[in-house]
Amino acid sequence: MTNLIICMTPLQTLIAKEIIFLFPEENFDLIYVSLSGSPKDVHYYELIKGFCDRSFFIREPASFLEIFLLRFFVKRLRGSYCKLYLANIERKYIHLIASKLNFQEINTFDDGVGNIIKTSVFYSKENEIFFKRLMWKIIGVNFNKQLIRNKAKVHYTIYNNIPNIIENLVTVSLFSENGNLSLSGKENREKVVTFYLGQPLIEISDKFTEQYILKTLDNLQIDYYFPHPREKLIPKGNFEIISTPLIFEDYLIEYLAENQTVEINLYSYISSALLNVKGLDRVNVKYIYDDCLIEKYSGFYGFVENEFGISIVKVD
Repeated sequence: MTNLIICMTPLQTLIAKEIIFLFPEENFDLIYVSLSGSPKDVHYYELIKGFCDRSFFIREPASFLEIFLLRFFVKRLRGSYCKLYLANIERKYIHLIASKLNFQEINTFDDGVGNIIKTSVFYSKENEIFFKRLMWKIIGVNFNKQLIRNKAKVHYTIYNNIPNIIENLVTVSLFSENGNLSLSGKENREKVVTFYLGQPLIEISDKFTEQYILKTLDNLQIDYYFPHPREKLIPKGNFEIISTPLIFEDYLIEYLAENQTVEINLYSYISSALLNVKGLDRVNVKYIYDDCLIEKYSGFYGFVENEFGISIVKVD
Protein backbone atom coordinates (compact mmCIF):
# COMPACT_ATOMS: atom_id res chain seq x y z
CA MET A 1 0.00 0.00 0.00
CA THR A 2 0.98 3.62 -0.53
CA ASN A 3 1.43 6.40 2.04
CA LEU A 4 0.01 9.92 1.72
CA ILE A 5 1.92 13.01 2.85
CA ILE A 6 0.32 16.47 2.96
CA CYS A 7 2.44 19.66 2.82
CA MET A 8 1.49 23.32 3.01
CA THR A 9 4.83 25.19 2.99
CA PRO A 10 8.27 24.87 1.39
CA LEU A 11 9.79 24.06 4.80
CA GLN A 12 7.35 21.18 5.15
CA THR A 13 8.47 19.75 1.81
CA LEU A 14 12.06 19.63 3.08
CA ILE A 15 10.93 17.69 6.15
CA ALA A 16 8.63 15.50 4.05
CA LYS A 17 11.51 14.62 1.72
CA GLU A 18 13.58 13.43 4.68
CA ILE A 19 10.65 11.30 5.87
CA ILE A 20 10.33 9.77 2.41
CA PHE A 21 14.05 8.98 2.42
CA LEU A 22 13.61 7.08 5.71
CA PHE A 23 11.37 4.55 3.93
CA PRO A 24 12.99 3.77 0.55
CA GLU A 25 10.87 0.62 0.10
CA GLU A 26 7.57 2.45 0.54
CA ASN A 27 5.57 4.52 -1.96
CA PHE A 28 4.19 8.00 -1.33
CA ASP A 29 1.46 10.19 -2.77
CA LEU A 30 1.63 13.95 -2.17
CA ILE A 31 -0.86 16.77 -1.69
CA TYR A 32 0.56 20.28 -1.60
CA VAL A 33 -2.01 22.77 -0.30
CA SER A 34 -0.69 26.20 -1.31
CA LEU A 35 -1.75 29.20 0.76
CA SER A 36 -1.09 31.68 -2.03
CA GLY A 37 0.04 29.86 -5.17
CA SER A 38 3.38 31.68 -4.86
CA PRO A 39 6.37 30.87 -7.10
CA LYS A 40 8.19 29.45 -4.07
CA ASP A 41 5.29 27.09 -3.37
CA VAL A 42 5.37 25.92 -6.99
CA HIS A 43 9.16 25.57 -6.91
CA TYR A 44 9.17 23.32 -3.84
CA TYR A 45 6.19 21.32 -5.07
CA GLU A 46 8.08 20.59 -8.28
CA LEU A 47 11.15 19.54 -6.29
CA ILE A 48 9.37 17.04 -4.05
CA LYS A 49 6.87 15.55 -6.48
CA GLY A 50 9.68 13.66 -8.19
CA PHE A 51 9.96 11.51 -5.06
CA CYS A 52 6.24 10.62 -5.11
CA ASP A 53 4.07 8.31 -7.22
CA ARG A 54 1.17 10.75 -7.59
CA SER A 55 1.12 14.41 -6.64
CA PHE A 56 -1.50 17.15 -6.47
CA PHE A 57 -1.09 20.93 -6.14
CA ILE A 58 -4.22 22.69 -4.87
CA ARG A 59 -5.02 26.12 -3.49
CA GLU A 60 -6.10 26.55 0.11
CA PRO A 61 -9.91 26.53 0.42
CA ALA A 62 -10.94 30.10 1.28
CA SER A 63 -14.57 29.50 2.27
CA PHE A 64 -16.84 26.89 3.80
CA LEU A 65 -18.21 26.12 0.31
CA GLU A 66 -14.71 25.44 -1.04
CA ILE A 67 -14.03 23.12 1.89
CA PHE A 68 -17.31 21.35 1.08
CA LEU A 69 -16.26 20.96 -2.57
CA LEU A 70 -12.89 19.57 -1.42
CA ARG A 71 -14.71 16.27 -0.89
CA PHE A 72 -14.84 15.79 -4.67
CA PHE A 73 -11.06 16.25 -4.90
CA VAL A 74 -10.53 13.59 -2.23
CA LYS A 75 -12.40 11.11 -4.44
CA ARG A 76 -9.51 11.40 -6.91
CA LEU A 77 -7.18 9.88 -4.31
CA ARG A 78 -6.65 6.19 -3.75
CA GLY A 79 -9.13 6.03 -0.87
CA SER A 80 -6.97 3.70 1.21
CA TYR A 81 -3.46 4.41 2.45
CA CYS A 82 -1.07 2.65 4.77
CA LYS A 83 0.19 5.80 6.54
CA LEU A 84 -0.99 9.40 6.56
CA TYR A 85 1.55 12.15 7.30
CA LEU A 86 0.50 15.73 8.00
CA ALA A 87 1.79 18.86 9.71
CA ASN A 88 -1.12 21.30 10.00
CA ILE A 89 -3.22 19.48 12.56
CA GLU A 90 -5.33 22.61 13.17
CA ARG A 91 -6.76 23.09 9.64
CA LYS A 92 -10.35 21.94 9.08
CA TYR A 93 -9.76 21.07 5.43
CA ILE A 94 -6.91 18.80 6.52
CA HIS A 95 -9.37 17.21 8.95
CA LEU A 96 -11.79 16.72 6.03
CA ILE A 97 -9.17 14.97 3.89
CA ALA A 98 -8.25 12.70 6.79
CA SER A 99 -11.93 11.95 7.46
CA LYS A 100 -12.60 10.86 3.87
CA LEU A 101 -9.68 8.42 3.63
CA ASN A 102 -8.97 5.01 5.03
CA PHE A 103 -5.54 4.58 6.57
CA GLN A 104 -3.88 2.27 9.04
CA GLU A 105 -1.62 4.79 10.79
CA ILE A 106 -1.39 8.57 11.21
CA ASN A 107 1.87 10.43 11.82
CA THR A 108 2.69 14.11 12.15
CA PHE A 109 5.67 16.33 11.37
CA ASP A 110 6.73 19.91 12.10
CA ASP A 111 4.99 22.93 10.63
CA GLY A 112 7.56 25.19 12.28
CA VAL A 113 8.26 26.76 15.62
CA GLY A 114 4.56 26.51 16.54
CA ASN A 115 5.19 22.85 17.28
CA ILE A 116 7.43 23.67 20.22
CA ILE A 117 5.86 26.88 21.57
CA LYS A 118 3.21 25.84 24.08
CA THR A 119 1.12 28.97 23.46
CA SER A 120 0.68 28.21 19.75
CA VAL A 121 -2.54 27.13 18.07
CA PHE A 122 -1.36 23.51 18.08
CA TYR A 123 -1.80 23.38 21.86
CA SER A 124 -4.95 25.45 22.33
CA LYS A 125 -8.39 23.88 22.71
CA GLU A 126 -10.94 24.05 19.91
CA ASN A 127 -13.92 26.09 21.10
CA GLU A 128 -16.19 26.13 18.08
CA ILE A 129 -19.81 27.09 18.51
CA PHE A 130 -22.42 24.33 18.23
CA PHE A 131 -23.57 25.41 14.74
CA LYS A 132 -20.07 25.14 13.28
CA ARG A 133 -19.46 21.76 14.91
CA LEU A 134 -22.74 20.54 13.44
CA MET A 135 -21.86 21.78 9.95
CA TRP A 136 -18.46 20.09 10.04
CA LYS A 137 -20.19 16.89 11.12
CA ILE A 138 -22.72 17.14 8.26
CA ILE A 139 -19.98 17.33 5.60
CA GLY A 140 -18.19 14.41 7.20
CA VAL A 141 -15.38 15.92 9.29
CA ASN A 142 -14.64 13.41 12.04
CA PHE A 143 -11.17 14.65 13.02
CA ASN A 144 -9.92 17.59 15.07
CA LYS A 145 -6.45 18.53 16.20
CA GLN A 146 -6.74 16.85 19.60
CA LEU A 147 -7.88 13.59 18.03
CA ILE A 148 -4.96 13.71 15.61
CA ARG A 149 -2.54 14.28 18.51
CA ASN A 150 -4.09 11.34 20.36
CA LYS A 151 -3.96 8.99 17.37
CA ALA A 152 -0.56 10.00 15.95
CA LYS A 153 2.00 7.22 16.32
CA VAL A 154 5.18 9.21 15.55
CA HIS A 155 6.05 12.88 15.18
CA TYR A 156 9.00 13.78 12.94
CA THR A 157 10.81 16.91 14.08
CA ILE A 158 13.80 19.08 13.21
CA TYR A 159 14.07 20.31 16.82
CA ASN A 160 16.21 17.82 18.70
CA ASN A 161 15.47 17.15 22.39
CA ILE A 162 12.62 19.69 22.52
CA PRO A 163 9.09 18.56 23.61
CA ASN A 164 6.59 18.53 20.76
CA ILE A 165 2.86 17.93 20.15
CA ILE A 166 3.23 14.19 20.88
CA GLU A 167 5.81 12.35 22.95
CA ASN A 168 7.09 9.77 20.44
CA LEU A 169 9.60 11.80 18.43
CA VAL A 170 11.95 11.00 15.56
CA THR A 171 14.47 13.73 14.71
CA VAL A 172 15.27 14.41 11.07
CA SER A 173 17.84 16.82 9.65
CA LEU A 174 17.11 19.31 6.91
CA PHE A 175 20.77 19.22 5.99
CA SER A 176 21.63 15.53 6.04
CA GLU A 177 23.12 15.72 2.55
CA ASN A 178 25.31 18.70 3.39
CA GLY A 179 27.80 17.32 5.86
CA ASN A 180 30.70 18.61 3.78
CA LEU A 181 29.96 22.27 4.49
CA SER A 182 31.98 22.69 7.64
CA LEU A 183 35.61 23.66 7.94
CA SER A 184 37.78 22.74 10.86
CA GLY A 185 39.52 25.53 12.63
CA LYS A 186 38.90 29.25 12.81
CA GLU A 187 42.07 29.87 10.85
CA ASN A 188 40.29 28.75 7.64
CA ARG A 189 37.61 31.40 7.99
CA GLU A 190 38.84 34.34 6.02
CA LYS A 191 35.77 36.56 6.06
CA VAL A 192 32.70 37.31 8.19
CA VAL A 193 29.48 38.52 6.53
CA THR A 194 26.23 39.62 8.16
CA PHE A 195 22.76 38.55 7.05
CA TYR A 196 19.39 39.97 8.06
CA LEU A 197 16.31 37.80 7.65
CA GLY A 198 13.34 40.07 6.99
CA GLN A 199 9.79 39.91 8.29
CA PRO A 200 6.54 41.85 7.71
CA LEU A 201 6.94 43.76 10.96
CA ILE A 202 4.60 46.51 9.80
CA GLU A 203 1.80 43.98 10.37
CA ILE A 204 2.74 44.03 14.07
CA SER A 205 3.11 47.78 14.58
CA ASP A 206 3.14 50.95 12.46
CA LYS A 207 6.43 51.90 14.14
CA PHE A 208 8.33 49.42 11.96
CA THR A 209 8.68 51.73 8.97
CA GLU A 210 11.34 51.44 6.29
CA GLN A 211 13.36 54.14 8.08
CA TYR A 212 13.12 52.32 11.41
CA ILE A 213 14.33 49.01 9.92
CA LEU A 214 17.03 50.75 7.91
CA LYS A 215 18.46 52.32 11.08
CA THR A 216 18.63 48.88 12.68
CA LEU A 217 20.35 47.40 9.64
CA ASP A 218 22.89 50.22 9.59
CA ASN A 219 23.66 49.69 13.28
CA LEU A 220 24.21 45.98 12.67
CA GLN A 221 26.28 46.63 9.51
CA ILE A 222 24.19 44.19 7.45
CA ASP A 223 25.72 42.90 4.21
CA TYR A 224 22.79 40.83 2.88
CA TYR A 225 19.02 41.25 3.29
CA PHE A 226 16.80 38.20 2.72
CA PRO A 227 13.20 39.46 2.40
CA HIS A 228 10.12 37.73 3.77
CA PRO A 229 7.48 36.83 1.12
CA ARG A 230 4.91 39.12 2.78
CA GLU A 231 7.20 42.15 3.03
CA LYS A 232 5.77 44.88 0.82
CA LEU A 233 8.22 47.70 1.59
CA ILE A 234 11.87 46.69 1.72
CA PRO A 235 14.32 49.42 2.77
CA LYS A 236 17.10 50.33 0.37
CA GLY A 237 20.46 50.64 2.06
CA ASN A 238 24.11 49.70 1.93
CA PHE A 239 23.41 45.97 1.59
CA GLU A 240 22.48 43.46 -1.10
CA ILE A 241 18.83 42.39 -1.31
CA ILE A 242 18.66 38.68 -2.15
CA SER A 243 16.21 37.47 -4.81
CA THR A 244 15.83 33.71 -5.08
CA PRO A 245 13.17 31.00 -5.54
CA LEU A 246 14.63 29.23 -2.50
CA ILE A 247 13.50 29.55 1.09
CA PHE A 248 16.15 30.86 3.45
CA GLU A 249 17.27 27.48 4.78
CA ASP A 250 18.06 26.19 1.30
CA TYR A 251 19.63 29.46 0.18
CA LEU A 252 21.96 29.46 3.19
CA ILE A 253 23.11 25.92 2.45
CA GLU A 254 23.98 26.92 -1.12
CA TYR A 255 25.78 30.06 0.08
CA LEU A 256 27.87 28.08 2.57
CA ALA A 257 28.78 25.51 -0.09
CA GLU A 258 29.90 28.23 -2.49
CA ASN A 259 31.76 30.26 0.16
CA GLN A 260 33.73 27.69 2.11
CA THR A 261 35.88 30.21 4.02
CA VAL A 262 33.08 32.59 5.05
CA GLU A 263 31.52 32.79 8.50
CA ILE A 264 27.99 34.21 8.85
CA ASN A 265 26.44 36.37 11.55
CA LEU A 266 22.67 36.05 11.14
CA TYR A 267 20.10 38.42 12.67
CA SER A 268 16.32 38.60 12.69
CA TYR A 269 13.56 39.78 15.00
CA ILE A 270 11.28 36.77 15.52
CA SER A 271 11.81 34.55 12.47
CA SER A 272 11.66 30.85 13.30
CA ALA A 273 14.07 30.15 10.40
CA LEU A 274 16.94 31.07 12.72
CA LEU A 275 16.11 28.03 14.84
CA ASN A 276 16.20 25.82 11.76
CA VAL A 277 19.76 26.84 10.81
CA LYS A 278 21.24 27.32 14.29
CA GLY A 279 23.13 24.03 14.16
CA LEU A 280 24.98 24.79 10.94
CA ASP A 281 28.71 25.24 11.21
CA ARG A 282 29.96 28.76 10.38
CA VAL A 283 26.56 30.28 11.22
CA ASN A 284 26.09 32.44 14.34
CA VAL A 285 22.47 33.40 15.05
CA LYS A 286 21.11 36.23 17.23
CA TYR A 287 17.61 37.55 17.75
CA ILE A 288 17.11 41.30 17.95
CA TYR A 289 14.29 43.06 19.76
CA ASP A 290 12.93 46.38 20.91
CA ASP A 291 10.52 47.28 23.72
CA CYS A 292 7.46 46.67 21.53
CA LEU A 293 8.48 43.16 20.51
CA ILE A 294 9.84 42.05 23.88
CA GLU A 295 6.48 42.99 25.44
CA LYS A 296 4.42 41.24 22.77
CA TYR A 297 6.62 38.17 22.33
CA SER A 298 8.33 37.80 25.69
CA GLY A 299 7.47 34.10 25.75
CA PHE A 300 9.18 33.52 22.42
CA TYR A 301 12.35 35.42 23.33
CA GLY A 302 12.57 33.62 26.66
CA PHE A 303 12.05 30.28 24.94
CA VAL A 304 14.83 30.72 22.36
CA GLU A 305 17.21 31.90 25.08
CA ASN A 306 16.46 29.08 27.51
CA GLU A 307 15.85 26.13 25.16
CA PHE A 308 18.20 26.97 22.27
CA GLY A 309 20.82 29.13 23.97
CA ILE A 310 20.41 31.92 21.41
CA SER A 311 21.47 35.42 22.44
CA ILE A 312 19.00 38.28 22.09
CA VAL A 313 20.18 41.81 21.36
CA LYS A 314 18.34 45.07 21.95
CA VAL A 315 18.53 47.44 19.00
CA ASP A 316 17.03 50.76 20.20
